[in-house]
Amino acid sequence: MTNDRKELFRNLSMVSSMGISVVMAIGLGVWFGLALDRWLGTKPWFFYIFLLIGIAAGFKNIYVIAGREIRRNDDSDQRR
Repeated sequence: MTNDRKELFRNLSMVSSMGISVVMAIGLGVWFGLALDRWLGTKPWFFYIFLLIGIAAGFKNIYVIAGREIRRNDDSDQRR
């Protein structure tokens, strides 16, 4: 496989992992908030709180993944 294809697949996997981590963080936040609202009868307060926490966690995951990729690219550029 050529280096261009390897780079393409590496970038696709990075973007996919970003998308999955955002969706999972928001989904878990919504699920947890709805479960607490049902249990405590506080509808919709915990839903909104944990939705915002899930969104923040999703963006944090993007920041971490992008930072890891930038460091990896910097390391590979220095080796050349």
